[in-house]
Amino acid sequence: MIPRRLMIVIVVAAFIFSFLLRDAILEMVILPLAYLWWLFKLYYRAVPQLILWVFLVLAVFASMFRLVPIKMFLWRTRKIEPKPAAGPIENLSHWIKKSPHGIYYKWLIANRLGKLARELLDQREGRSRKNFTRLSGKNWNPTAEVDSYLETGLNGSFADFPQPQWWKKKPTRLDLDPQKVIDFLEQEMESAHGRDR
Repeated sequence: MIPRRLMIVIVVAAFIFSFLLRDAILEMVILPLAYLWWLFKLYYRAVPQLILWVFLVLAVFASMFRLVPIKMFLWRTRKIEPKPAAGPIENLSHWIKKSPHGIYYKWLIANRLGKLARELLDQREGRSRKNFTRLSGKNWNPTAEVDSYLETGLNGSFADFPQPQWWKKKPTRLDLDPQKVIDFLEQEMESAHGRDR
């Protein structure tokens, strides 16, 4: 946002320049616009009123036919295929693309990965209900930054990390590359699968 003093200086400078350049503005802006307006009125008056009314009626009918479904007038209509809903992986890739643009998308990614980690632990530990405490379990040893990232996504909120100005971004626990977390979860899934055999 522009500071108030700078805005006042800009307005005063614009006022002074417009006063000093009033003759140039008159010749380069106002007179050409007045001439164009005069030409428009001249051409408008040269066209017979009947032609103008016909164009107006045609424009009204064209806009009306846009609103009326054409299915009523055609025997065969082309079936419009509904757009398939985006799946969770497609949504996650979309959020990853948008994550450099704000803390909300970073938190969404951390939240989904935290839920995935919780489901993995619940399945591995044989829990029937979702555990809403810290992520912990047998052989669960993430690095400190991965653990902090997952806990922030799962038990935190994007509102915990307000960014007052876009040019003064503060580092947060959500700045970790999601690929590190995904690699850790894949490793945990493979090790759990190896233990099941």
